[in-house]
Amino acid sequence: MLMNKKMEFLHNLQNMVLYYDDNYFKITTDNLALANFVKIRKKDKLLVEFGSGLLAIPLLLSTRTDIKMVGIEKNNKASRLSKKSIEDNHLEDKIKVINDDINNLDKYFQINSIDIIVCNPPYFLLENESITSDKEYLKMARHEGDMTISDVARLSKIYLRDGGSLFLVCRIDRLFEVRDALIENKLAIKEIQFIYHDLDSTSKLVLIEARKSGKEHGLKVLKPIILEEEKDNE
Repeated sequence: MLMNKKMEFLHNLQNMVLYYDDNYFKITTDNLALANFVKIRKKDKLLVEFGSGLLAIPLLLSTRTDIKMVGIEKNNKASRLSKKSIEDNHLEDKIKVINDDINNLDKYFQINSIDIIVCNPPYFLLENESITSDKEYLKMARHEGDMTISDVARLSKIYLRDGGSLFLVCRIDRLFEVRDALIENKLAIKEIQFIYHDLDSTSKLVLIEARKSGKEHGLKVLKPIILEEEKDNE
């Protein structure tokens, strides 16, 4: 049986902790990039993350916003670890986690009531056996099962207020599929930002902001994120 572990880190000059075990993702590059990409406006009051895992994104965001944040996480163990992280960071008044499926949002939220939805959705189709993880939790985190991109778009359309934003990260090879799901649910893509491992690589990930009831024109492509800058030649 694996023991819980405690990760201590500094973010935006604040000391933070995150509880995890080896069956679960910790803070990943995706988490950091997506948290940095999220834009919070003065009028925003509620942020909800679909499939929040260990709650890394709300924890990261807590260092720069005071709005209420809720993580929806189906996995019992991940939810328990998230609650422990909330308690040890003294964020009970700002963040909470709900241990439930995103398809049960009607038990917790009214329609048109959420300002921001954040999601790091499963990247791969479940039938792609070549990349399927042997560990059940990691498999469901990486592969579409109970949460598909169509589910994320459909629920965002229902629960976002008009003008509210969905922020997500997806693989480049699924970009058009994601675009089609957003368009089908009247979510206009407003900004995208490509992520590169280094200056010589092709992009494999893209950050997307889509706005409910937004105008379809006016797309902005932001400066790319380069994870490893080219080193100066000596």
